[in-house]
Amino acid sequence: MLQLGLAADKCLVFKGKRFPQPKHEGLETLLNQPNTLLLYPSKAAIDIRDMENDTDSYNLVLIDGTWPQAKAIYASCPILHKIKQVKLMTSNTSSYIIRTQPTEGCLSTLETAAEALSQLERDPKFTEQLIQPLHALCKYQLENGAVTHQSKEFLIKTKTYPKLIGKRLSKLLRSTEENVEVQ
Repeated sequence: MLQLGLAADKCLVFKGKRFPQPKHEGLETLLNQPNTLLLYPSKAAIDIRDMENDTDSYNLVLIDGTWPQAKAIYASCPILHKIKQVKLMTSNTSSYIIRTQPTEGCLSTLETAAEALSQLERDPKFTEQLIQPLHALCKYQLENGAVTHQSKEFLIKTKTYPKLIGKRLSKLLRSTEENVEVQ
């Protein structure tokens, strides 16, 4: 959807688990450009809203996949560690309501890209325009038998999650609850 929502030459997709590879023509050059940003919440990442507009344009790199997949790709690709890293700070909730999100604040890659572009360009039109097809998809799916999904976090907190949860997730949820109570 992102590729269809942007101008033809503005969204490049490179498939794989290790980057760059010989089949990824032009990717290494793109990753080494000084105006390239990696949207990834590393310890070195800065809030994308704090980016100075000191260039005419940026190349914004996103890793598409589940969090475990994205972490594995990041860990296995040293070139990604060298790119200036930015993170997305938002309180938006996902419009992808026909999919179960891990936690309340998770967004799909499309939503993340749209929000990042809106924040980077300081113009909400990117979020509005790029998310419209997702709304249409969800509406169509709901009209044809799909159901809305709550996040795993919500289901666990309301004790309606149908599966057992592991120690790591249980600990994470407890620490989240404690942080909410303190604030």
